[in-house]
Amino acid sequence: MKAEDTAKRTKPYHCLEYDHDQVGDICLIACGMERCDPGINYGPDIRDAYHLHVILSGTGTLYTGGQIIHPHFGQMFLLKHNEAAQYIADMSKPWHYCWVTYNGTEAKRLSEEIGFTDGIYCLDSGVEPKNFFDLVCRMHEKPEMNYINDLRRRGILLEFLALALEATETPTQKLERRNEHSTDVYIDRAVDFIHYNYKTINVSDIVKYVGFSRSYFATIFKKKMGISPQEYLVQYRLKQGCRLLVSTDLSIQDIAAQIGYDDPLNFSKMFKNTYGISPTEYRIRGAVE
Repeated sequence: MKAEDTAKRTKPYHCLEYDHDQVGDICLIACGMERCDPGINYGPDIRDAYHLHVILSGTGTLYTGGQIIHPHFGQMFLLKHNEAAQYIADMSKPWHYCWVTYNGTEAKRLSEEIGFTDGIYCLDSGVEPKNFFDLVCRMHEKPEMNYINDLRRRGILLEFLALALEATETPTQKLERRNEHSTDVYIDRAVDFIHYNYKTINVSDIVKYVGFSRSYFATIFKKKMGISPQEYLVQYRLKQGCRLLVSTDLSIQDIAAQIGYDDPLNFSKMFKNTYGISPTEYRIRGAVE
């Protein structure tokens, strides 16, 4: 942003701006939000980074790439690196938008992944604009220029771009992304998720983690593992219970709580149904052996 452009800005304008010569895969150059004055004009100018705007309300006119575009509420528009652009807020319904400015070796590829390929500068968004606004607000909460806050803001920038990708993704693209990995990869990840979180999760949490429908996930899980996700979760919990029974002096109640059972009677019932003996008997046998 040139100094003269910054001087034009209205009071409802808030921007954090940083070094334009940063090096990395993806770098935050600036972020901000503005409620534009009617008819305010920026450009024409050639910018040294990518400026992604998400419109919270209003409309205006964008001149870029030989096109005349009217981005409005429910859309996002991109000013591209090394491309001339001019944008003017509408006289009666001027823009209120937020934006991020980014650059880096991955900036062009990520922009194209979102949908801003050659000749595309404006896209419909399927995500509530306030979600983007909230991310920019989070960046502004840590304005100090130090390494820790740089990492925080870069992380939020990635959230912003991921949300933009989600906002423009078609059902076909979602399916294609899901199929980027074989189903075995998703099952392996689900199993790891169970192993790390078995104490506190249920099947709905596992399904949400992998991103499949419950019925489809149950089908592919059983095909590979031979049992349902619920059965696997129960078996893994009980397996950890067995380990604690023979390796600790914890009470049955404490063991039940540690492996995810609020009710020790329920734990004992599940244990006996699975192993044919009670937890106490299992502990005694383990001690004898």
